[in-house]
Amino acid sequence: MSEPALDAYWRFFETFNTRDAHAFSSAMSYPHVRVSWAREPVVLADQEAHALSVGWDAFVRSGWDHTVGNEPEVIGRSDRKVHIAGGWTRFTASNEPILSNRVSYIATRVEGRWGIQSRFGTDPGNNSRDQTERAHLEARECATQFLRALDKDMGSISRYTAEEYFVIGVGEVRRVKRGDDPAVKGMREPELKVVQSGPSSVTINATENDHAALVYAVYRDDEWEVKAGSWL
Repeated sequence: MSEPALDAYWRFFETFNTRDAHAFSSAMSYPHVRVSWAREPVVLADQEAHALSVGWDAFVRSGWDHTVGNEPEVIGRSDRKVHIAGGWTRFTASNEPILSNRVSYIATRVEGRWGIQSRFGTDPGNNSRDQTERAHLEARECATQFLRALDKDMGSISRYTAEEYFVIGVGEVRRVKRGDDPAVKGMREPELKVVQSGPSSVTINATENDHAALVYAVYRDDEWEVKAGSWL
């Protein structure tokens, strides 16, 4: 049986390999945003805006010929939104790998059609085991306190967020200023699982009873802060 959200995931790579900006942009839901540890996100309002933002010249100069998606894992779902742990590898024309990365994708059903609405990127690089475990603990603690503050202590929420962070809805991306109420549900005792991580970013799946959220934290100025989230 076909899974529409996973069909959207595979369509993302199929259209990217066409090198056709409008075809690739048709694989998205809008507004669309890619959230990264490295740079400030840009919210793209519609397919035309997305098509104008993409190009393949830099990829081709690196020797790129095509990209293959990783086998995806669904980590959370609702009727109109699915959280997917995935990623990709870029290859040359002779199928030599160039670069691999892990990405969490948020697929949404907007006006009856599934597309990729947001991507939480994982920075490449390797930490030692001790560094990785410490980063996971610190990022998990940041996410935990953020979710608890949403539930019962909004006054402290600014301690755990970036100056501006993003709430991914269905057919909606909201920029929230530090200290503002993001109007999403918190959790008292969330169960957390690290989905993907790098030296400067951790994507965490948080659950409590029938409630779930995908939280993206980044390491900046010697501390972890929540940069984006998607709630089911």
